[in-house]
Amino acid sequence: MNHLYKRIQYKIPELNRVERTVLNYCLRAPEKVSEMTADELASQTYTSQATISRMAKKLGFTGFQEFKFSLKNYQTLERKSSTQASLGLSPLIKQMIDQLTTSLSMIEEADFQRAVEMLQQAQRIEFFALGQSAPVALSASRKLRFLGKTVGASTDWDELTTIANQLSKKDMAIFISHSGETIGMLNYANRLKQRGVPILACIGQSTSTLEKLATFSFSVEMTTIYHHEVDLSPRISLAALLDILIIQYANQIEEVLAPE
Repeated sequence: MNHLYKRIQYKIPELNRVERTVLNYCLRAPEKVSEMTADELASQTYTSQATISRMAKKLGFTGFQEFKFSLKNYQTLERKSSTQASLGLSPLIKQMIDQLTTSLSMIEEADFQRAVEMLQQAQRIEFFALGQSAPVALSASRKLRFLGKTVGASTDWDELTTIANQLSKKDMAIFISHSGETIGMLNYANRLKQRGVPILACIGQSTSTLEKLATFSFSVEMTTIYHHEVDLSPRISLAALLDILIIQYANQIEEVLAPE
């Protein structure tokens, strides 16, 4: 259950011993649990419905029903990832090219312009990206810094918490996320939204929670690939999206500075 675990891993420490026992049972038998009621799960784990509900809420879900729904959805995604990982070289290359082409063709010029204006207006820009998305953020932040923007791209959870508490309405946060559902990232986004900080989200899935929290967002198509516990999902579409955005921003700087 790689995908589900990635979403909830930063909430697991909040569970007590009994709640962790229930979660471990769910992760070991996801297909069985996805068909159970809360009462049946409580009976199987020798706990109570209150424990089941409390576990789900601590993990960031509204209750057991949403947890169970996610459990079922992530099983489907896991099977799809397994199929993707077994693709031969030529089909894999073709799929990646097709997804990149599709992703970029879906974005209107007006969307890029709105994102460029967000970059222009921001006094300070901070990237929020973790795991395999972090290198994409580091590359983009480096280019923006060379173009004269004040930019940060920390990968430390505690430092990002401090940054989220520092940014103001005059600044900007750029989120890069494969799923748009990682609990820790959503916590940052909620905090920033409460502070009125403009959020630009670049996400590898459509209709995510992060998309709803963002001021403006881009969704791209991505191939989800895991090899055992290793996330090998390519971030080509996300990287290309940010490169085009930064090039557009640089071109408009050039137009402003060009002598009449």
